[in-house]
Amino acid sequence: MAVLDYENWPAEDVVNSIRAAGFDSVEWSYAHVESLLQPASAIASHQDLATGGESAVDRTIKAIEKAAEVGIPIVNVVTGPNLWEDGASPVSDEEPAWNLVLTGLERICKAGASNGVKIGLEPCWGTLAHDAATTQRVLDTVPVNVNFDPSHFVLTGDPIPALIDRWADRIIHFHLKDAFGKPGREGEDFIFCLLGEGAVPWSQVFDALEAIGYSGALSVEFEAYRYYEQILASDPEAAARLSLEQVASLIEQWT
Repeated sequence: MAVLDYENWPAEDVVNSIRAAGFDSVEWSYAHVESLLQPASAIASHQDLATGGESAVDRTIKAIEKAAEVGIPIVNVVTGPNLWEDGASPVSDEEPAWNLVLTGLERICKAGASNGVKIGLEPCWGTLAHDAATTQRVLDTVPVNVNFDPSHFVLTGDPIPALIDRWADRIIHFHLKDAFGKPGREGEDFIFCLLGEGAVPWSQVFDALEAIGYSGALSVEFEAYRYYEQILASDPEAAARLSLEQVASLIEQWT
């Protein structure tokens, strides 16, 4: 479970809350890199490798080393630019940015191999690796794995079950998140919504995961921000409980 205001909680309180809500483990954000605890499926170290320079790579390597210390098997990354962050903007010249990203990912993958930690790339809206073609460019160049979030491929119109099949042996972590809309501005052109209320074809997704024998984590990312604030009163545990109910409903519909 990865969600909102848990980033501001002490790590022990996060684990207790997540377990109380019914989840098996936590996907930590970088906010807890100094206080990681088990049980955990991964660390989301979403540093901006396109514009963040060497410091972004160094922070990612720090997350890898911290993950290794406590036995967390996966560090998830994005390419950047991170357009959801304040002050971020698209790169004006993509090829130099691509060179920075691919060089940085080479270092990150080597650090992962040295520490026994797998690196999962999340193709993500607004970043260089955001659709099937740009993600494939990364996979063809560096030995990174995939943290698969189907909501982002809703925006690009890529065939989600087919991508699961194509990247079967590279998928090491999976996000449960829904969306509808088209590429552009979050909240205007697209939104991330409650599970089952968007355009992710969940039954086909579960069929595809079963077909490839996926046995890794299914990590919920709750990003229905307006619902979170206005209905759930910014209570992350309430969001966790609701998310697990929605996951159960999706699985029931599938079976």
